[in-house]
This record gives sequence, C-alpha cells and structure tokens, in this order.
Amino acid sequence: MTVFEELFKVKKPLLGMVHFPPLPGSPLYDAVAGMQKIRDTALRDAEALVKAGFDGIVFSNEGDRPYLSKVDNATVAAMSRVISETSATFDVPFGLSVLADPEAAVAIGAAVEADFVRIFLSWVFVGDWGIVDPDAGKIQRLKASLSGKMKVFANISGHTEPLGGRKLEDIARGAVKFGLADAVCLAGTTAGSEIAEDDLRAARRGAGDAPVIAGTGVSVENAERMLSLADGVIMGTSIKFGRDTFKPVDPEKAAEFIRRAKDIRDRLQ
Repeated sequence: MTVFEELFKVKKPLLGMVHFPPLPGSPLYDAVAGMQKIRDTALRDAEALVKAGFDGIVFSNEGDRPYLSKVDNATVAAMSRVISETSATFDVPFGLSVLADPEAAVAIGAAVEADFVRIFLSWVFVGDWGIVDPDAGKIQRLKASLSGKMKVFANISGHTEPLGGRKLEDIARGAVKFGLADAVCLAGTTAGSEIAEDDLRAARRGAGDAPVIAGTGVSVENAERMLSLADGVIMGTSIKFGRDTFKPVDPEKAAEFIRRAKDIRDRLQ
C-alpha cells in the first residue's frame, strides 16, 4: 500500500487548497474584519471542496505576502486556531503548508493533528523571499518529537530555483533517501502556473517508490496529462473565481474539475 492509499484511500488523490486571507501581523491583514473573516473564508472554501468531492484539503497562509522564512507567533497561533476549527467540521484527511517556514508547519501540524505537511525539506533554493535553506535533520527530528505519524510532502521545485545546478532528479532522490520525505511535490514558477512535463518525469525517476505530486497549475484542461504524469494533484488557482489565487473557491468549478478528474482517474487505474 502506498502512502497515498494509506492516507486518502485512493491511488491518485485530488487535493484542494484552502488559502487563508492575510493573517494578523501581515501587511495586507484586514484588521476591521479581523479573525472572523479568516475563519469564514476558510470554512466556506473547505465546505466547497469537500462537497465537490476532493479527497483531502490543504491549508496555507497564501495571503501573507511577502512571505517570511521564519513566521511570527501570531501566524502560528492564527493558523492553529483556524485549521483546528475548520478541520473538525469535515471528515477528510488534511494537511498544511506555512509560507515559507517548514518548522512552523511541523509544529502547527502536530498541534492540529494534521495528516501531512507540505514543506521545503532539503537542498537550497532562491526565491522572491530570499534563500530557502531548510534543515532536513532538524525538521525531521522536530516531527519525530512531536508527531511521528504525520507525513512529509517535500517541495523540490516551484517559486524558486535550486542553487548549485543540481538536477531535479537528484534533488528528488535526496529528499526521499536522505531527507526521509514520504512524497515529493512540484510546483511551477508561481501559484497557478503549470509544471513542465520533463520536471515531473525527472522527479519520478529520482523519487523511486515515493509518490510525486503536481502542486500547481492543474486544471480541467490539463487534468488528464497531469494525472498521467503524477501520482496526485493539489488544486488551487484554477478552481477560484476568475482563476485568481486570492479569491474564493468557485463551487461550480470545483465540482466540474472533480467530475472530470475522477473519470480520468478511473480510466488510468
């Protein structure tokens, strides 16, 4: 049984993103609407995804631009509260990411009893928020001390460039073999951008038996190609109103994608 079958009861899970509006302390936080707006947004989007038929949901502080390599206590507290309240409402597996702080993600994940975290785990990258230099040894020891059962989906591309000219195949291999990642996750250059097919193939070669996830740019139009190349997908931008990452989930688009993707998945299995 693969890690995906264990978590989601299917071989090619379809996961939907719950993007939080800006949280307290971030530059775009709506202090007038306060935490209630964030809670309402998360609950509404999660409900739309679950009702559409997604196999799991992923929470993220997408609205906290520009992102921090080390988030503050307010972010940890706000995310823990909203994820705990929202996840308790629905009986589906869930995970989270914290942009761009893997240790905070693991700590929150343990507190809310998440099934998985999506984080940068190993190697070194450069992005709009600077150098991304995760410490796999420290991260995995923190996870082991807090919640050994939580799975780690390791980002190996997306929004960044790897330093040193190392091949993506080798980054994937290192994330699994030395970083102890349970799965590897790829993304495009920005939220909503499609992943190059060659990158998905390279990641698959390097990841060995570990699953490979397409983490951005999946849509109704390319669902068959992405599900053929990847072992699962994470959906966000293309099922939002206006295909805008920072707008709410469109329930009709979410349902349309699930109908299409499940038909494809049935044929591929």
